[in-house]
Amino acid sequence: MRTALQQLTDHGQSPWIHYLTRDWIQDGQRGLPRLIRCGITGAVANPASLATALAHTSAYDEQIRTLIPLLDDAEDFRRQLVRVDAQQACDLLLEAAAGDGALDGWVGLDLDPRSADDPGATVAQAQRLATAVGRPNLLIGISAAEAGLSAIEEATARGLSVMATSVYSPGRFRETAIAYRRGLARLLEAGGDPGSVSSVAAVPLSALDEKADLRLRSMGGHPELIGTLGIATAKLIRAECLSVFSGDTWIRLAAHGATPQHCLWSSLTVTDGRQRDVRYVEELIGPDTVALLSPYTAEAFLAGGRVEATLDDQILSARRTVAAHVKAGISPKLIAAALERESVRRGAEAFGDVRSVIDDKRALLAPAGRW
Repeated sequence: MRTALQQLTDHGQSPWIHYLTRDWIQDGQRGLPRLIRCGITGAVANPASLATALAHTSAYDEQIRTLIPLLDDAEDFRRQLVRVDAQQACDLLLEAAAGDGALDGWVGLDLDPRSADDPGATVAQAQRLATAVGRPNLLIGISAAEAGLSAIEEATARGLSVMATSVYSPGRFRETAIAYRRGLARLLEAGGDPGSVSSVAAVPLSALDEKADLRLRSMGGHPELIGTLGIATAKLIRAECLSVFSGDTWIRLAAHGATPQHCLWSSLTVTDGRQRDVRYVEELIGPDTVALLSPYTAEAFLAGGRVEATLDDQILSARRTVAAHVKAGISPKLIAAALERESVRRGAEAFGDVRSVIDDKRALLAPAGRW
């Protein structure tokens, strides 16, 4: 019998996992290999899980000891640790996904967000990361905030596969998709192969609901709108995706092997205990998309997820839901703008936490007199 995750692939959706640590990649019984057998087809690294693994396991100790005489900066250590994790995960997933869908087999890594406001530095960092990992199924996470749009275009034009992160609105998705499309056109004009790159746009859902619901509850009233903005926004972004990747301009690129920038639904953990813990997954099942699951949500969906095509239903209702928020005094545009700013800050904090834990671990593992 096919698992619930495998049934998602029957509907054209690729389930990925938002977790990547050394011991978990290598654990054939409880880690990534098991989830691949259950239907997971991709992975995205999570700095928070890396920090926890560094602090509470010995999985990285041997490599850290090897690097202590060679490197001095915690960021250099982080890059080397992540490089090995990414290579191992890329190899594992590429082998498991051989011959399967275009959205299967990928591993996503975010860039250090300290360069988010500098497109040139972002692209240089992306190029270094791609070269260091050296795998064809690596997706490089670049923020879709305004400064990141030119970086997404330039990275794509250089033949890098990009995961546009923090896409909170249909308008931002359109801008991100157009940047990707321009990058593909430049790649083709330079003699490159547009079919050699791929892209996804990560749309965090629970964050939209948390922000909107907090405001709704503070205002009182409109209980029918609680927990509805995230899914409505996702459905409108999906409609935008189908619109952008159509027409003559896109047909010409597609004729050379180009593939659309696909929607990746992220932040799917339900924080409201009164709602089903797999509701985001169940209500956004559709073709040519990715569901990025936390380990908890993946296990919950395996245990009791309902699988049926839902993504392309009720688009008109989604528009009405967004309009109802506006009428109630909630601005989805302002919420999206605030979340964009917060995502860069939270990302910087998460990377900072990893570097801090690395410093602690280096001090613990360094030979006497070395630290």
